Amino acid sequence: MAGIFTRNALNKIMEDENLTPQQRTEQVYSLYGRALDDGYISKSAAQQAQQDALESAKAAWAKEQTPPDPKASDEYKALEGEFSAYKAMQAARTSADFKEVKPKFFETVYGLVDRAEGAKPLTEQLAGIRAAYEEYFLAPQGKPGRTPAVVLPSGTTPAPGRGPSLSEMMKAKNENPSMEIFFR
Repeated sequence: MAGIFTRNALNKIMEDENLTPQQRTEQVYSLYGRALDDGYISKSAAQQAQQDALESAKAAWAKEQTPPDPKASDEYKALEGEFSAYKAMQAARTSADFKEVKPKFFETVYGLVDRAEGAKPLTEQLAGIRAAYEEYFLAPQGKPGRTPAVVLPSGTTPAPGRGPSLSEMMKAKNENPSMEIFFR
């Protein structure tokens, strides 16, 4: 616009004596129209140029970027390790090695087992755990298991069915707060 619609161009039109006032006005308007057309971009052309630039930028970015591998992330690896440990625990729950463990104590016993390399064999570890925590295991065939026993304040254990009931002992405890109730 700056190169076409100048003071010199207007002066030439105005000083031309061969032109009528109406022709002069037409030439000024045509000069102004050419100046507007020079560098003028329509709205649709501008939107198309913007869209083309956006598409080319997206294509360039897509070529540069590689999609992240979710399996390579630390979170995925940690979750995969937890899942593997869970699957191993569920497999152990149904295995023959843990068949003697009471179901409610399975997770406790499973947590006590050392699974590191060079650890004792599982059968030896379970035998040691059984010796320390006999109540976590089912009683062997023909042998009674360890069950809680009532110990009276005198230190004696009543014969089964002959001592006070638990409700009677709790009533006595409420009446005498210094009294202690022990279970073996």
